[in-house]
Amino acid sequence: MRLIVFFLILPGVMIFGALDQEAFLFVQKLISEDFGTALAMCTDQVRAQLNVQSLSNIWNSLKTQFGSFKEITGYEKAIHGEYEIYNFTLRFERGEISALVTMNREGKVAGLFFTQATGSKYEPPDYVDLEGFEEKDISVNGLPGKITIPKSKGPFPAVALVHGSGPNDMDETIGPNKIFKDIAYGLSSNGIIVLRYHKRTLVEKMNPASLTVEEEVIKDAVKAVNILKQRKDVSEVYVLGHSLGAMLAPEIAERSKADGVIMISPPARPLEELMEDQLKYLQSLGLAKNVGETLKILEKLKRKEIPPNKIVLGTSARYFYDLKERQPVLTAKKLTVPMLLIFGGRDYQVSEKDQKIWSRELSGKENVKILVFEDLNHLMMVGEGRSTPVEYMKKGHVDKRVIDAIIEWMVK
Repeated sequence: MRLIVFFLILPGVMIFGALDQEAFLFVQKLISEDFGTALAMCTDQVRAQLNVQSLSNIWNSLKTQFGSFKEITGYEKAIHGEYEIYNFTLRFERGEISALVTMNREGKVAGLFFTQATGSKYEPPDYVDLEGFEEKDISVNGLPGKITIPKSKGPFPAVALVHGSGPNDMDETIGPNKIFKDIAYGLSSNGIIVLRYHKRTLVEKMNPASLTVEEEVIKDAVKAVNILKQRKDVSEVYVLGHSLGAMLAPEIAERSKADGVIMISPPARPLEELMEDQLKYLQSLGLAKNVGETLKILEKLKRKEIPPNKIVLGTSARYFYDLKERQPVLTAKKLTVPMLLIFGGRDYQVSEKDQKIWSRELSGKENVKILVFEDLNHLMMVGEGRSTPVEYMKKGHVDKRVIDAIIEWMVK
């Protein structure tokens, strides 16, 4: 289940806060079967109709029908008079359920109703022309993928997409959002071939004690670039990475001899520093609890005090140490191919600290362009105020300005 969407899911970290977060927290309590706490978040009228046992019976009946709970895949909000109604989509083993949570002005749960989810069909953004390209199945090192090809006359520039952290699918689905599908369809609507594929950790069970980004990301990304290079309808090949994929994009481009690099939300610092800043940010907003032990582990990782084979925070210490040694900024400085870096000003996961490092280290390089869109978050989606993890569960699309910037840069 994804709560903090970045490199790792942090065990023991609780997300909560304002009204949206209160509704989200209530659903979290149901999922974790903490029915007593969930009931305490309800109005007196709801508690008069439900008790811990009846709430437990409702949840267990859902599991009996649909199997074990898997993840929250999104939510929508509607306002009806004095109430806000949140429709959370919950994915189980054998289907999806809508949990309708009604919140009153005091932030109490005034109603709870479960119904069969209608299913969330992908709706392309306005900048996509579905008649302008075709989509075909493709395999990358045995991994299922898709290639989108413009219907106009080629050859075309081409892009290989490299995912962020976690076992991502080819669309880089985060909640109800499909980051890579938006990018692929947006670019292919404008004369660019795009290759995307499932990440290996989604398809295969891998040993966390020995896993590094070499097996998780880099080998398959290099293969994707080579597949595009061998196509007769391709004129040049770019690597486009998001988050962790952006961090590794310079190395992937160097090893595959790609013609250019596009880095969306690229971290410049070691993983443990990024995670530490994320937690402290969430704490400052009152959105995180029980982070003390995690912060201690991150400090030990900084000092390399944890044995490489030991599993911490969902992976081995080796994973952290290997990633730290790769030094993406130094690799990028050596590259002479065109590079485009795109940041969101509301991104708390790859923050202004990272922007400044990239800007300082790459300043003066004529092959580098850096763009910052102040109102975008880590997913390159528009929002207001300070970004939180809960907004990733709202349905949206990659901003058109990002798509246009990539197209314009590639054409130039």
